[in-house]
Amino acid sequence: MNKKTILKLIKNELPEKKEKEVIAWLFKNPKRQRQYELLKAKHIAQSLSTDPGTSSPKRKPFTKNVYKYAIVLLAIITSSVVYWNYKSDILPIKNSNAKIQIIAEKGEKKEFYLSDSTKVILNSNSSLTYQKHFEGSKRKVILEGEAFFDVTENKEKPFIVYTTSGMKIKVLGTSFNIKSYREDQYIETTLVEGKVKIIEDSTFKTVELNPSQKATYIKTKDQIIIEDVDPHHYTSWRKGKLIYNETPMDQVLKDLERTYDVVFKVQSSKILEHKYNGIFDNLSLNQILELFELSSPITFKINDKTEIEVLMKK
Repeated sequence: MNKKTILKLIKNELPEKKEKEVIAWLFKNPKRQRQYELLKAKHIAQSLSTDPGTSSPKRKPFTKNVYKYAIVLLAIITSSVVYWNYKSDILPIKNSNAKIQIIAEKGEKKEFYLSDSTKVILNSNSSLTYQKHFEGSKRKVILEGEAFFDVTENKEKPFIVYTTSGMKIKVLGTSFNIKSYREDQYIETTLVEGKVKIIEDSTFKTVELNPSQKATYIKTKDQIIIEDVDPHHYTSWRKGKLIYNETPMDQVLKDLERTYDVVFKVQSSKILEHKYNGIFDNLSLNQILELFELSSPITFKINDKTEIEVLMKK
């Protein structure tokens, strides 16, 4: 790898496959990581000292430049402890092999890489817990909520996702989505490519999924249902799109609560009997509520920024 490639990584200009290759290469050598730090700091310095739309730095008062380069120096010092964070911040915490927990609060998503270059996109109101470095014969993570995984292949070291609801998903190298919120009545695993094995902890039931299949574990019935699906419907949330096909209203409202950080107060149990078909493609919450009112017998009353009453139309 040359300096030009590392700079493209810093500027987020590499294709995803190449990006993962470069990250894996950096992980293997602390000197390479230090080179990344210095190039990142230099890039920050250049962006601070150059006005947008000009090709050469403008002369600034000495004191302002001192502050700017002090900031860059601070960035270098800080990056020796914490490299960067989430989507463009791709290097790990440089510390002992401590346990790390990444949390996506309601209304936000987080994208980051694990030490083996596995990519994770964490959905709203979710968390992922893992060791900084995977030791032993397995790569173990614990998921609460929903996440998409693009797992780096390692046949000698399987990747295992433990859910807080009593299931684990074992893979070697693959792309898949898991939805496992504690309050939901089910756990969904949708496979995009590769192969996964799903194991139910209490009964040791095991099923295998092929691409474009979804496994739904119904908690109350201790039952796993396998069906062929379009994976895009279950992974489109990564790009801000919510797709529903005969989805119970209760589930739709839960998704919206997590995505937009609001609380719905349902005034009639009849509302939850409805099922919804539709696509919300990067819409604001107000736009979604308007669509609901146009296409269903439901109306809404906004009490404040975070609480919304759900009513049957009169």
